[in-house]
Amino acid sequence: MAIPSSGPLKISEIATEFGDTTPNAMSEYYRGGSLVPDAPANTSIPTSGAIGIGDFYGATNRVAVPLTISANTQNYNVYTQASASPLYTAGIADVTLTIQPGVTVGSSSTGTYALNVPNAFTAGDTVTIVNNGVVQGRGGNGGGGAGNPGSGGNGGGNGGGGGTGGNAVYVNFTTTLTNNGTLAGGGGGGGGGGAGVAAFPNPKSPTTFAYAGGGGGGGGAGNTAGSGGGGGNPGGGSGSGGNSSGGGGGGAGRLINPGSGRAGNGGSGGGRGANGNGGSGATTSYRAGSGGGGGTRGFYVVGNPFITYPATGTRQGQVS
Repeated sequence: MAIPSSGPLKISEIATEFGDTTPNAMSEYYRGGSLVPDAPANTSIPTSGAIGIGDFYGATNRVAVPLTISANTQNYNVYTQASASPLYTAGIADVTLTIQPGVTVGSSSTGTYALNVPNAFTAGDTVTIVNNGVVQGRGGNGGGGAGNPGSGGNGGGNGGGGGTGGNAVYVNFTTTLTNNGTLAGGGGGGGGGGAGVAAFPNPKSPTTFAYAGGGGGGGGAGNTAGSGGGGGNPGGGSGSGGNSSGGGGGGAGRLINPGSGRAGNGGSGGGRGANGNGGSGATTSYRAGSGGGGGTRGFYVVGNPFITYPATGTRQGQVS
């Protein structure tokens, strides 16, 4: 707590602020010495020479560094923002980040955290986060539907797997996190559908083949949502991209004709903090590929042992 900026001031108040024990002498309180940090709030205190009680109005032993996110953003690094503040003084900084209601902090890729508290802070600093909005990872992309290469009965491949959802929060420094909103890993992408081949008798040749491409998987939920997977050749439908809260639908596998089966449909992408759904296999008579697996949901927090939660709010996804 800072020393008052006006009014009567005693040396005992200075001693209390800077943790000094009696006896007290003004010569103990030069700025940059063992008791008084060289912080922006203390610039009126001399580093040597004449020193008086009046030099200490507004001085402080700790520095408050307020940060606010009031509009949607991505890939927010708390240390980068705090250390850029002219108020920040390593080792005595009390950093408080507030995420306003209605604001989403997201990520541009599944390999990047939406909100990052690295270990770059100095021992003695404190970090507090008050989340009143949404912090979520990127959605995983949908897997591609399987296609049929060549001819002569080749094909019937398996659908591609859905992509893993991205992570929301990374913490590697002791942090107090009051979650009044939502922390969510990105949704996993849906798996692609399997391709199929049907065989028909042909009087002029032993066999005629018909081909069907699998549907693409849907993208997972995220502030940057996962994209839908492409449909397989021929005729597989593409999956739909996800959105901020829900996964996209899987594309339809091609129907060869009634009674001859079809290629597999793509699986839908996962919502916030949810796994993607697997694609289905083909049901064709000659060769039938399997559907790809759904992508795994992302983590809402990586580094949970560093966090104290005064309020837990909504948390969706994995945690470690």
